[in-house]
Amino acid sequence: MQEKEKEKVAVLMAPRLGDSLLMMVIAHNFRKNGHEVTVFGDYIWQLRDWFPDFIVHRSLHEAQARETLSGFDRTIQMHPGWPFDLSAVHPNALTYDEHVVVTGKGFVKAFQMRDFCRDYFKLDACTHGNGMVIPPGLHKHRHPQRVTIHPTSTGALRCWAPTRFRTLAIALLRSGFEPAFIVSPSERPDWEWVTELGALLPDNGGLDGVARYIHESGWFIGNESGIGHLASSVGISVLTLTGRLKRTRAWRPAWSESRIVAPWYIPGGRLRDRYWRVLLTPRHVLREFGKLRAESAAANTNVINGQT
Repeated sequence: MQEKEKEKVAVLMAPRLGDSLLMMVIAHNFRKNGHEVTVFGDYIWQLRDWFPDFIVHRSLHEAQARETLSGFDRTIQMHPGWPFDLSAVHPNALTYDEHVVVTGKGFVKAFQMRDFCRDYFKLDACTHGNGMVIPPGLHKHRHPQRVTIHPTSTGALRCWAPTRFRTLAIALLRSGFEPAFIVSPSERPDWEWVTELGALLPDNGGLDGVARYIHESGWFIGNESGIGHLASSVGISVLTLTGRLKRTRAWRPAWSESRIVAPWYIPGGRLRDRYWRVLLTPRHVLREFGKLRAESAAANTNVINGQT
C-alpha cells in the first residue's frame, strides 16, 4: 500500500477558547497521521506548554495571511469569515462549519470533529482527543475537595444568577468542599464578595495558570463557556449550568466525565434566556453535582479494574 503524502497543515483558531480547544481535535488527528501541523491562535499560544507536539503561533492577522500561509498545503478554520475569509488567501482552505451541522440534537461536537477527520479527510485511527499533554510537576486532584467555579461567560444571559452562586458556595462550604471562583482580572471587583463567605478567589496569572489550578482541583462547576472545555481538557469532571439544553448537549465538554444541569421547566424563546438563571435552583445543581461525583468514582473504579 502506498504511503500517504505528508502535508503541512495550518489550523487557524477563532478568538474563542472553547472553539480553539475543539479545533485542536482536528489538529491532533492530522498530527497523529504524520502531518506537520501549525496552529495560529492566541488561546492555544497561551496554553502552548500543554501542546508540546505542535508548532504554535499567535493569531494570524489577515494582512500577513497570504504570505505566511503560502508554504502550507492545507489550511483549516472553524467558522466562515472568522477570523477572516481563509479562502481568499489560500487555494486549499476549508471551513469546518460549511460541511457539518453546526448545532442540534443527537451529536457531541468533539465526536463530530473526530468523525469528520475520518470521513472527510480520510485520516486513520481518529480520536476525539485534542492532543493536550499535562506539563511536568503538576498533580491531578492535589486538592480533591476544591471545586473550581466559573460564574461568568461571554454574555449575561448565559450566566446563572450571582445570588444562586452565593447559595451554592455556602452549601459547598457546609459540605466540606472548598469553592474557588475563577474570573478574569477585569471581573474580580464584581466577585470579591465571595471571599467574605469563605470561598477562594485566586489570581492565577493568565490562562496557563488557570489550567494548572483547575487540573489540581477536584471538580469544576460553571456556565457554558470555554473554561468548562479547558477543565475537561485537563481531565477534571465538569458540571455545566445552562438554559439551552439542546445546544449545550451538542457543545458539551467531552474529554472527562461531565453532566449538564438545566431547570426542570424552561419557557421558550426570550423568556427562557431571561428566566433560566433563577429557575435553576442551587438544590438542583447540588443534586447533579452528587451524581457527577458518583459517575466519576464509578469511572475511576472501572479504569482500576481494567474495564475501560
